[in-house]
Amino acid sequence: MIEVRASPAKITATLVVAVAMLVWTIPIYSLVVGSMKSLQDVMSSPVFSPPRELDLTTLASVAAELLTPMVNTVAIVLPTSLVATFLGALAAYAIYRRSDRLSDTLMVLVAIATYIPYQATLVPLVNIVKAFNLYNTLPGVILGFMIYYVPMAALLMSIFITVVPKSMIEAGLVDGVSEFTMFTRIVLPVLGPGLVSTMVFLVIQTWNNFFIPLILTRGYEMHVTLKVFSYVGQSGTLYNQMFAAALIASLPTLIIFIVLGRYFVRGLMVIGMGAK
Repeated sequence: MIEVRASPAKITATLVVAVAMLVWTIPIYSLVVGSMKSLQDVMSSPVFSPPRELDLTTLASVAAELLTPMVNTVAIVLPTSLVATFLGALAAYAIYRRSDRLSDTLMVLVAIATYIPYQATLVPLVNIVKAFNLYNTLPGVILGFMIYYVPMAALLMSIFITVVPKSMIEAGLVDGVSEFTMFTRIVLPVLGPGLVSTMVFLVIQTWNNFFIPLILTRGYEMHVTLKVFSYVGQSGTLYNQMFAAALIASLPTLIIFIVLGRYFVRGLMVIGMGAK
């Protein structure tokens, strides 16, 4: 009989992974058990204790209150992620086709734009949105997101687009295909996993973004993160309502990641390998 012993390095790695999983599980556990507590249970028990009696009335009432903000958020997130991904891919294609000093300079500017913090551009962003009479509207929030996430999409797609052979593009142009037709009918299909990865990333970013909707709207109904924040009371917090709101608000992005997660991970692997 052959006895197989795990090496100390393997045991250590397993313990580190187990501890990391435990740390990641604690917030999810507290969200689930906290959202299922009654008001009396909330007032008399610690946050991490399980509910004495299962109570789903808080989840039901909070879900009804979150319906309008979640519909508004979907109306913001879908066009933002789709258009930003398309424009980012188009910009990456244009830069990839030039491959000269100007395109390198443009890529540096795009990279700088992605690292500018929201707070530094608060006043100009609000002024731009007000100039188009879009303040406190859904198109105004979409415009704010587009200003930030089109450069980020261009930066990500500039990594993915290097998998497209330039010889294939040049062969198509020799056959008389226009640049836009080449981009839409040949380059975009090749970039499928990269497009999905970028779009999933933008969906998660825009869904979870709090600051941009905060400065471009009034009230709590325009974006789901604002509505979740509204459950934080100034004199006291009923954490079962806050946990229920956070749990419900996180479900759409969680479902999207479960369904399209393999494309997202594949995209990260491509970025890690330098798109080789």
